[in-house]
Amino acid sequence: MNLLYKFFEKILGKSTLYYPGCFTKNILPGIEKNYEEILNNLGVNFIKLKDLEYCCGSPVLRAGMKNDFEEIKNKNIEIFKNHNVGLIITNCPACFNMFKFEYKLSEQGIEVEHITQTINRKSPKLQVLNLKDIFYHDPCHLGRLSNIYDEPRDILRNNGYNVCEFSKNRENSFCCGGGGGLVNNNPELSKNIAEKCLSELLKDSTITSPCPMCFYQFKNNSDSIDVKEFSEIILDK
Repeated sequence: MNLLYKFFEKILGKSTLYYPGCFTKNILPGIEKNYEEILNNLGVNFIKLKDLEYCCGSPVLRAGMKNDFEEIKNKNIEIFKNHNVGLIITNCPACFNMFKFEYKLSEQGIEVEHITQTINRKSPKLQVLNLKDIFYHDPCHLGRLSNIYDEPRDILRNNGYNVCEFSKNRENSFCCGGGGGLVNNNPELSKNIAEKCLSELLKDSTITSPCPMCFYQFKNNSDSIDVKEFSEIILDK
């Protein structure tokens, strides 16, 4: 895979795009900067679309507006081609799922990675003692919708953590309650779901998730749990 991306960049002149997604960009700009720092530390040369960046269309598609989604998809594909993008790296599981499986960008000559795949692929595999317990939460879009389970856990272990599992994990992971517009349409139910998910954890436990929505949802619904976004764990913030 490394040779493939070098081929994109050196031979075909293709660019690697870091795509933070709407939620990260607009709600969690500090997390966006974290991932930029991580990519720089890994030696990844990337571009950003900044003001040209457009929503991936996940909320529109999930709401059943298929024609509007097709317009968004086609607009994004045109932007990607205009910027000669050969690889998209995103930290947003929903964006990853859209680009990889709904857009089928590989058919357009564009590869897609979730940033946990990038980190796991490019980081040295160190043998580090497990120093601290951490609970890992599988986001819906990254786990059961995209089948990415091992990479985030491998990264945590490689950074010295003992990965603890929820009673419901991987394809059976409990939703954080933040997706599907539930926060806005039924905030009480959304809060109850988050609290139920966190009820397994003891006070002062640490939980992490590589989904900005899950992180935000848990952070806003817990006073006694240490909630860390995945980039904060990697950068030890």
